[in-house]
Amino acid sequence: MADLYAVDLAFDLLDGTPEPVLAEVRRQLTGDGLLSRHGPAWRVGGMLVGEFGPAQRGGWALTARQEIHEEQLPDLEDLLLILAPHIRPPGPVGRIRHYEHEAPDLLVLREGRVVQLALDRR
Repeated sequence: MADLYAVDLAFDLLDGTPEPVLAEVRRQLTGDGLLSRHGPAWRVGGMLVGEFGPAQRGGWALTARQEIHEEQLPDLEDLLLILAPHIRPPGPVGRIRHYEHEAPDLLVLREGRVVQLALDRR
C-alpha cells in the first residue's frame, strides 16, 4: 500500500518576497522538485500541475496540485515554513488529503505559520 497524499496549494506571495525565496519556489517547480510533476495523478485522481508567476495584485501567485509520498511530507513542511512569512494573509493556503480519505485537511496561515486543520475527525 502506498501512503500518498493529494496536496493542493493556491496563494499569493507578497511583492517584497526575497529573491532566494522566489528561487526556491522556482526550483521546486522544476526537475525533481516537490511541485514539478505534470500530467495524470497515479492514485489521487485528476491532473498534477505547478504554476508560478506574477499575481494580478502585485507579488507572485502559486498554484500547485501534486501527489506526494508520506516521506515527502517533511519537505512540504520545510517549503511552507520558508514561504509562510511571505504569503499574503489571511486565510487558507491549500489542502492535503490522504488518498484513501474523502475529506481533506485545510492548510491555513495563522500567526505567520501554516497549520493543518482537520475537517473530518477520523
